Amino acid sequence: MSKPIEHQQPAVVFSLQYFTAATVANKMSYSGYTKYTERDNPTDLSNDVNLVQQRLDQLETANLAELAPTSQRPDGEPVEAVEGVATRLPYQKFIDYTATELDQGDEVAKPNQQQLTPTFDQRTDHLTVAETAQLRQKLDTAQANKGVLWAGVISFSTQYLIDNHLYDPKTEACDQQKIKAAVRHSMGPLLKANGLAEKGFWWGDIQFNTAHIHVHLGISELSPRPDKIGYRNGKSVTKEARRKFTQPSIRSIKSHIFQDLIALERPQAKTRKLNLEKRLGVQRASLHQQLSQTVGEQQLQALLASLPADKKRWWSRSNARDMAKPKQLASDLVNQYLHGNPEFQAFQQTVQVLDQYNAAAFGQRTAGRTLAHKEAELRERLTNALFKACRELPDNETELTIAGLAKNFTTADIETNCQRIDALRQANRSQPTQGKTKELRQRRMALRQQNARASQAKVQQAQRVLTKLSQESTPLNAAEREARTFLSGRYQQRLALAKLKLQAPWEQMPIERQQLQDLTAYFTDVVNVPIDKLTAPQVAKMQARLAAESEFNGGSVVSGVTWSKLRPELQQALSEELGVKLTKPSQMRAQLQAITKQQQELLRLKATLASYKEALPPAVVQQRYQKIERFNDKIKRNKKAPARPVGSQ
Repeated sequence: MSKPIEHQQPAVVFSLQYFTAATVANKMSYSGYTKYTERDNPTDLSNDVNLVQQRLDQLETANLAELAPTSQRPDGEPVEAVEGVATRLPYQKFIDYTATELDQGDEVAKPNQQQLTPTFDQRTDHLTVAETAQLRQKLDTAQANKGVLWAGVISFSTQYLIDNHLYDPKTEACDQQKIKAAVRHSMGPLLKANGLAEKGFWWGDIQFNTAHIHVHLGISELSPRPDKIGYRNGKSVTKEARRKFTQPSIRSIKSHIFQDLIALERPQAKTRKLNLEKRLGVQRASLHQQLSQTVGEQQLQALLASLPADKKRWWSRSNARDMAKPKQLASDLVNQYLHGNPEFQAFQQTVQVLDQYNAAAFGQRTAGRTLAHKEAELRERLTNALFKACRELPDNETELTIAGLAKNFTTADIETNCQRIDALRQANRSQPTQGKTKELRQRRMALRQQNARASQAKVQQAQRVLTKLSQESTPLNAAEREARTFLSGRYQQRLALAKLKLQAPWEQMPIERQQLQDLTAYFTDVVNVPIDKLTAPQVAKMQARLAAESEFNGGSVVSGVTWSKLRPELQQALSEELGVKLTKPSQMRAQLQAITKQQQELLRLKATLASYKEALPPAVVQQRYQKIERFNDKIKRNKKAPARPVGSQ
């Protein structure tokens, strides 16, 4: 029976669904699906005819150069729903269907295992009965290994098949060979795009039992693809491999098949889309080039002033909050540039033609999508071109970079930056501007990196001194080895902290951010830490540092490192690391013990006040603040001068 011809039908439609071994357990077998696709009633090999070759012969005989389309497609016709996989049919019944063997010509004389079936795959148009049995064995293996089965349908518009000489409605002959070749050509990219290039396999059967000629596809994998391991809140999270095919790959297979099946004697139809795409590329390049000549430097400077300090965010697709305003300003500039632009009008006309072409190929439901997509893509390119132009503006006093500031980290450089930061703060209080705000933000981030680089350089130099001492001919004594171990551990911690501070916060993993917080708290000066910002984790880290220093110096008993037995280089390194003035070796232990005790007490007072401040009477809070201030002053004085000895060495 001849197929009905609907107008405005998409030329190629592809639908796909998947099944897992768990969801079909005790209900169906994967191998049963092959019997469903091969069953005798829907498939028909008797009408497999090369209609294109027939038509070429006719054209050659009639001395014609081109075949015109056989029918017109009026607008407004309803679109019929496309056939899909028969999901309502229980898959356990598929096993009851038997594979159909070709029964024509010499096939009858062949042994049963050598007879051909309608099934095709990536290698051949007709699997033998033996090859079909092997396919079923592979499917049983895939199901046992918990692989996934994808069941798909590719449906064709009857009018499209007629126009391209793939179907004759009078004789009902169909050029199945070319349809199979087109499907085969498109399956490789489809499997690769969805991670099935190595372990995936497929087969198909052309069927005629519905209003549209269609191909039933089966896709499976010998073993499931490995799950992906990601991280969320510092913990590993397992994410199973994607089962749904990506939309771009589904659109691509439809496009490939549509292009492959266009009639051979109409090459202009096959190259029409390519020519349209080439024309769009030329027009897009022209608009891109003219943009830099149209947008003025003042407009770029205004856009630059609104951009955040981090240039990695300067993209139209950035979702950072500080990119919202720059993106809006750039969008306004693009709108002004395109308004009334003849080049843009020509671009829109070309896109409209391409949109009509795609609507004819993939159905009227897609009308307008190409137009919207191509125009949005153009605007995105132009927006990014503006951001690129901002990157290329020459460096000057108003256009500073964080990297440029941070590469100079001497004491004088850091002091100069601090002075400029103070000046910008005061200027912004009286008359804030975008430029000043941006520079202030850049300088603050650069100051953080300057301090980190300065600390890194200082610690690396101290490490070199320590290494040199260890390599001297005179071996280190017990006290010196103890001091070296203490200093080596502290240097490693400080270098780790500097490295973390040099990383951009948005580039750090959660575990790195936690390490940064812990190390920062560990080395926080008890005297300078604000009470209102003191947290329990910070207190714990600071207590750990003070306990380590107290243990190194003997704590409350007469023990610990003997300073008088240390070489001058180690004494100097320890005094710098512990933040105290180097005095007579006999006085150093007592001085450090006193300072450490005072710091521990000061930390206890600050932590207590931070925890119970709201519950205490104002007068008590005031008394605590005064006591804390006295401790602060006392510790500062003791660090600058030797304390009165409390014991002997």
